[in-house]
Amino acid sequence: MAEEGSFLSRLWAKQYGNQYAITAIASASSAIFLLICGYQVLFLQNHATFGAYTGPALVGAVIALALVLISFPEYLRFKGHVLTLEEIKELRSTAELRRQKADGDLAAQALGAGHLEQWQAFLDSKGLRR
Repeated sequence: MAEEGSFLSRLWAKQYGNQYAITAIASASSAIFLLICGYQVLFLQNHATFGAYTGPALVGAVIALALVLISFPEYLRFKGHVLTLEEIKELRSTAELRRQKADGDLAAQALGAGHLEQWQAFLDSKGLRR
């Protein structure tokens, strides 16, 4: 049976465990590039030396905006999983930890990498692993 999904979705799935870092870097770097392009367009377009870079700055701004719109929501999703794990780890009540265990399992599974191992170690330390 052939693998399901497009080439990009299969490539993204192969990056399991690195997706949080990839989206953080892509979001931040494209946002910074968007700000630099915006500065060029707003303040340097009439400058004698930098005026010739206005066209490429507009193209760069459109590309950077597209990257921000694609990567930032995914980054926020992964950041939400990280915050969920941190919030659950701060709980003191064993009963509340048991209720929140399923959410923590989902968040750790989505993040992969070291988060899953840390979550399992946390559950072991609390005596909640089954």
